[in-house]
Amino acid sequence: MKTDKNCTGCDDCNSRSPLFASLTGEELQLMNKDRYSVRFHKGEMIIKQGTRADYLLSMIEGFAKMYIEGDYNKNLVLDFIKPPRLLGGPGAHREGKHRYSVVALRESLVCFLDLENFRKVFASNSTFSEQFLIHCSGNYLGALDRMVAISQKQMHGRMADALIYLSKNIYNKQSIGEEISRMDIAEYTCMSKDSAIRVLKEFERDQIVSLHGRQIEILDSNKLNEIADKG
Repeated sequence: MKTDKNCTGCDDCNSRSPLFASLTGEELQLMNKDRYSVRFHKGEMIIKQGTRADYLLSMIEGFAKMYIEGDYNKNLVLDFIKPPRLLGGPGAHREGKHRYSVVALRESLVCFLDLENFRKVFASNSTFSEQFLIHCSGNYLGALDRMVAISQKQMHGRMADALIYLSKNIYNKQSIGEEISRMDIAEYTCMSKDSAIRVLKEFERDQIVSLHGRQIEILDSNKLNEIADKG
């Protein structure tokens, strides 16, 4: 992990979160105050569950996973993170600590924004605060949909949901990259690793997907959507 020397500030960053587009030059300067950027290598922890949340994080480059560390080394993957994405969560505003962990799945550049400066901008710019609340509400609704799917669908339905989400929302194509391991998929769908592998192999047998090492290519989107709908 090292501080990135190529980052010059929020006002010059073309990859910053679209949420920042409504900020004035003065507000960007305030957001930029006490800011620093760090480049994380694959496998490095970006956020550790339970640590102090003095900063909001803006992912500029890379790819990561967000997860809750459960008891007995059982984790629940909440989401996969790609830029631009603003990270912080309710824990930063209620308990002052992070309620989840984030680890880099490939080399990533993350900007740390001082929480107090963020609060000042939030209070002064109604457009920005509304957009931020809409952003948080979208994440919350997505989490509710996942909870319904996990609690009400069988393994094949959960796997189909996961593959559809990853292909459409994360990779924007009919394949899922090797950054996401079988264990990641298992923890995202609330299965054991063996069960996740078995379901994927059944999908491959039925010519719904094709497996190439850790890569997954979707061959039959209609069938996958049908399995997801039936649960």
